[in-house]
Amino acid sequence: MEQKPPLIVRVLPRRGLSRLTGWFARRRMPGFLLRPMLRWYAKRYGANLDESARPLEDFTSFTDFFTRTLKDGARPMPEDPAAIACPCDGTAAMSGPVEDGTLLQVKGHTYALADLLGDGDEAAGFEGGTFAVLYLAPGDYHRYHWPFAGTIDTIRHVRGDLWPVNERAVASVERLFAVNERVVCLGNVKHADGSKGGRFAYIPVGALNVGSIKLDFHELRTNRAGKVAAQRWPASVDASRGDAFGLFELGSTIVMVMAPDAGTLAPPPPGTTIRVGEVIGTLAS
Repeated sequence: MEQKPPLIVRVLPRRGLSRLTGWFARRRMPGFLLRPMLRWYAKRYGANLDESARPLEDFTSFTDFFTRTLKDGARPMPEDPAAIACPCDGTAAMSGPVEDGTLLQVKGHTYALADLLGDGDEAAGFEGGTFAVLYLAPGDYHRYHWPFAGTIDTIRHVRGDLWPVNERAVASVERLFAVNERVVCLGNVKHADGSKGGRFAYIPVGALNVGSIKLDFHELRTNRAGKVAAQRWPASVDASRGDAFGLFELGSTIVMVMAPDAGTLAPPPPGTTIRVGEVIGTLAS
């Protein structure tokens, strides 16, 4: 890759800085200080305060605001039961086919699906399928949802770096999504009749200052200090389209991968703004 991340980002203790940022973001602040900061933040990054389920006066910290819920009905699901719903608010980034076990990061640069998943055998089952990368900016709604009815049988936490995941970093950090800390959730789509469909991978990826990835169905902790080996847990999760999946404590990235017999991901072109519930693909029949 021709570009390089800024020097300051390369020399920073990225994991430690992210833990420190998270600690400050979770501190309670008096309203007379917090509210002006949140108004400035919302204006600077384009956060829509009108959609929040709670008024600005209710928030007690930056993290409380970052992880806000939305008003009922703010993100309706598609009427078509075969539609794959966008799981998050954000921007469509790269998408395409899974070819020769690789995904495209930027033009001319790929990374191995086996490295992303942390499991070569599992990766083989996605050959010929499709993938989509969805970027959550700091001003976006930071919770993410189930894009279809499905089950999860495996959760894998892969400790890694915490590079930024913005456009410049994607263009300059080799194998970025397979290098950063991430949580790999593997399972099967579920048909309308309750039968099991093909495999999918749903992967929240951490980023600089976003060391905290949380799932609604597992009490894992990410970006812990010290040496922590990759961890794997069996799971038995069953959910419907639109159900809560997890949250970031600031913006980051979701990578989704579908096996050919699960469905086809076809999000809008890179750079397009997307919202939870918009159609980004179709389930296999």
